[in-house]
Amino acid sequence: MTDFLYNLMHPLPNAVMTVIMAVLVVYWLFTFLLGVGLDDLDLGFDFDFDTPEADAPDVDSEVETVDPEHEVAPEKSPGFFIKFLNYMNVGRVPFMLVFSALKFFMWIGTLITTSFVNVTSWGLSSLFILIPIAVIAVFFTKFATNPMVKFFKEIGYKGEEEIDFLGLSGTMLSNIKDDKIGTAEFVIDKNPIKLSVKSLDGAEIKYGDYVVVMDESDDKKYYMVNNELSIRNL
Repeated sequence: MTDFLYNLMHPLPNAVMTVIMAVLVVYWLFTFLLGVGLDDLDLGFDFDFDTPEADAPDVDSEVETVDPEHEVAPEKSPGFFIKFLNYMNVGRVPFMLVFSALKFFMWIGTLITTSFVNVTSWGLSSLFILIPIAVIAVFFTKFATNPMVKFFKEIGYKGEEEIDFLGLSGTMLSNIKDDKIGTAEFVIDKNPIKLSVKSLDGAEIKYGDYVVVMDESDDKKYYMVNNELSIRNL
């Protein structure tokens, strides 16, 4: 028993993963004791992959549309991070379940690996052994969460609720006028989110102006905004 407890904290990679697992155990204990529901397991993370979003352009940069009937911009394929989250079943299974499974497999993998490989003399460099262990743990987590997908689908879990931007106010990050598309930033739960926006009535809206979301385009690729009437604009 003493040797087992010693191995949990030695060498360094074991100690790191054991501490992480201890924190997760405390989290799950509080979750069960406080009766937190499935909708709260994602800790507020937003994995709505269909939300239109664009990187902030330069202050004077503007994107023009030749014809309102044409598409504003070609739809970008999901990036590596989004594809990785999809592969890990995030969104179909609560994020904290996926994260906990990943860390559990990393913890077990670290204990097994360090029992065969002596990394004690490596010092801080021994933490690099966590990289290949994490890669292997990803595959184990994928297979472990696959059965959960059907279960959560059956009980009606649909991931994070889609954010309703209508009525929210934000700040322009570019100049827009007529049919030109720009970018505005909205802060939701202290998280800045950038959206593609267009002037509702075609009137000029300048960089730094406060705007409010009035509507969404039919193709759901940008939002219609208007100047926000507030003391900040006076």
